[in-house]
Amino acid sequence: MRSIQGSARLAVTVRLLVASLILVSVSDAGMAQRTTGATRTAAIAKAPTAAGDTTALLTKCEASKSAYCLQMAWLLLAGKNLPADTARAVTFIERACTAGDTRACGQAAWLLRQGRGVRPDTAKALTLFSTACDRRDAKACTSLGYMHEMGMATARDVAQAAAFYDRGCTAGDRRGCTNLVNLRDSTQEMVFSSGATSVSLLRESCTMKDALACTNLGVRLERGRGVQANAVRAVALYTRACQDNVLEACLNLGKMTALGRGMAKADPVQAARLFTQACDGDVAIGCANLAVLQAQGSGLPRDTVRAKVLYGKACALGDTVSCRRAQRP
Repeated sequence: MRSIQGSARLAVTVRLLVASLILVSVSDAGMAQRTTGATRTAAIAKAPTAAGDTTALLTKCEASKSAYCLQMAWLLLAGKNLPADTARAVTFIERACTAGDTRACGQAAWLLRQGRGVRPDTAKALTLFSTACDRRDAKACTSLGYMHEMGMATARDVAQAAAFYDRGCTAGDRRGCTNLVNLRDSTQEMVFSSGATSVSLLRESCTMKDALACTNLGVRLERGRGVQANAVRAVALYTRACQDNVLEACLNLGKMTALGRGMAKADPVQAARLFTQACDGDVAIGCANLAVLQAQGSGLPRDTVRAKVLYGKACALGDTVSCRRAQRP
């Protein structure tokens, strides 16, 4: 009988018989900038509406008044009173950065790094994140760490990545703390300047509603790694993170639900729902575990044909063991 498995790592799943830590760091910049963008979009309604007013904004921007450059940028991003033009908007955000608006440096950097409506320019993004980080922008430091860890526009350097994550964490960006923990776990030989333990950092980040941190903390509590094992608490953390759509948390919660760990009894029906959620989100092991339940008739009607289809999907998503199972007669 094939065993039910837990999450391996975010975005890149590998086979483990128990849940493991999410080791791939996640840049905070995308989420942070989406939040900022929503705030700015709400403010656009208060911006000038007449063509003459946009001309006035441009004049004041050219006088190095950063707030007016940002207003021009958001009008261009939203297509309000002007044709939508992300590339031109970025130039105004960069002007605001040059005029001293630290947050603008990070915003321009994110758009350039992601290539959102503009030609990607990771080299310029790296420079802008560096500028913002030097001005004590915590999120920019985290993003700079991410670029060093991933080797984006610079040689991959985990020591530098750790240093920037540490700066972001110390300056108050919880995702910097989470990424620092993830990097520490994946590179055991490294020495970090932060004296805080991985568990304490994860607890703090989870308290600040970082769902990835809650997932990693749940893994530690489930396995008793660096903290006394507590399956009930792990289930609670996985549940919270799964509700925030961290699919690896749904997968781990499904595994514990199928096995009855950290709860009164096993619930294969609920486990099947959780594995379905993970599988629908293209988590390979979620599909593989759902196939196990389908083949066994546990929580789902027994259906070996459907199980093979699920193994095939898990195989296509990179689970090599499922490839072999999909080929079995």
